[in-house]
Amino acid sequence: MATFQPFLRLPLELRIQIWESAFVDDRILKVRIRLSSRDFRSPSPVPAVTRACQESRKYCSYRKAFAVAGSPRYIWSKFDSDIIQLPGSIMSRLNHISSAERTEIMRLRVELVREDGWDESESFFHFYSHQFRYFPKLEGCDVLVPDGLREWASLIEETYWGTCPQRNVRIVDANTGEWIDERTAGPYADWVDTSGGEGGDYQRIDEYWDEEDEEYVQARYEEMMKMREPLPRIDLNY
Repeated sequence: MATFQPFLRLPLELRIQIWESAFVDDRILKVRIRLSSRDFRSPSPVPAVTRACQESRKYCSYRKAFAVAGSPRYIWSKFDSDIIQLPGSIMSRLNHISSAERTEIMRLRVELVREDGWDESESFFHFYSHQFRYFPKLEGCDVLVPDGLREWASLIEETYWGTCPQRNVRIVDANTGEWIDERTAGPYADWVDTSGGEGGDYQRIDEYWDEEDEEYVQARYEEMMKMREPLPRIDLNY
């Protein structure tokens, strides 16, 4: 737009508004660490507005982030709209280095398998899952799990998510994109444990369970049978 002459004739205040509005909502921003130098990088495309001209870079809504002392690298980020996708080990590192990014991130998507194939599931369960409390603005979180959803069905209930409400947490199958949340995690576990409601006892512990309470027994069964429908999915092709 900076080479479009009528645009340059617009008042600066209006041009600033245009640059500020030129962002992609719900952009997936992948964050990685370069093992050789321990600074951050991103395989995600750079926002086009940051490449338009000097004025666009100055007034756009994206800011330089994930910079490390001694390195010229940075990542263009917009923390109130970007979904920050990273391995659990990076989430933990952000906490240990007291980064400014940690205090601004609002939506996380945590990977349990790194790009090099290393499975961080055990480390996440024992260590990284305790890190969410250190993200003071966190409003939503996805956890991408590599080995199916059943073994992670209790994670939402058992984890302290800090400022992020449990209703905004999803456990996502990293292979299919299928997900469960606070409402569907329990019924999904029941569905798997009973072979689709065809046999077997419930294995999931329910503090309200009373087999003599016919109304509650029926309600639990009906919620489980809703799992006959396909689970919702997120698009992982990005």
